[in-house]
Amino acid sequence: MRSLIVFLALVSCLGIANAAEPILGWESYGAVRFGSRLTDIEKQLGEKAKAETGEQGCDFVQFKKYPKVSFMVEEGILTRADVDEGVPNTLKISVGTPLAIVKQKYPKVYIAPHHYDENGFYLIFKNQSGKKAIVMEVGENRVAYIRGGLEPSVEYVEGCL
Repeated sequence: MRSLIVFLALVSCLGIANAAEPILGWESYGAVRFGSRLTDIEKQLGEKAKAETGEQGCDFVQFKKYPKVSFMVEEGILTRADVDEGVPNTLKISVGTPLAIVKQKYPKVYIAPHHYDENGFYLIFKNQSGKKAIVMEVGENRVAYIRGGLEPSVEYVEGCL
């Protein structure tokens, strides 16, 4: 009996460790689809979003279900997701990845100069339609921040500005 309990505990732990973690992509992060109404997402997730700034017309919100992500909401529509370090994305590039490796893996990535860091860059990966993108900020020749969402919101450099 004891070995059965140990086995079940081990299986349970492995199941949690192997659970599919949400991935940032051009269309969504987890169950949150870009372009959806915030009220619809709240119903879908079964929780109310927590506002971060309370700015008129544009705000960042968080959900308990996704603690490593801040979502931009403009006029009630979710337009972008800014992710913390360690959150996976469809490009399989993480914070800390050297710029040279990103350019080697994606030689056609659009590279734009950073607005505030004269040695920094923005790496912009647009979807096929060009209406959505994953943007990575590069500082000290390494990926420093990652976000994804709808154009033009995903490319705003000062949050809602």
